[in-house]
Amino acid sequence: MASLPVWFRSLVWTEIFLQLPFFFYALSCFVKGDQRVRKPAAAYGFSVATTLVPILAELAFGEQAQLLSLENRLTLVGFYLPYFVVPLWIGTWMLTDNAPFSSGSGKKAKKR
Repeated sequence: MASLPVWFRSLVWTEIFLQLPFFFYALSCFVKGDQRVRKPAAAYGFSVATTLVPILAELAFGEQAQLLSLENRLTLVGFYLPYFVVPLWIGTWMLTDNAPFSSGSGKKAKKR
């Protein structure tokens, strides 16, 4: 791992020590329907999506990526794209829906 760029290593450590533990906490809150996870989950979703921006850029345009065919680069980007889109969707959902786990969930719910 020492040969990897510093930016990449910092993203890996952020994922291991922040994103991964929060993922399991948020998962239990989602299962229980705990509304208190809404704002932290929004922050988590946007953080994960932001993390994927340099990774996707590296896969598409990086020095090593240039050694691959366009088809292979698009395949790699396509493989990683859901890891950008789903957290972005979760962040947006949690930020805009005041009661995401109530029946008839919507923006009209009372703000907590």
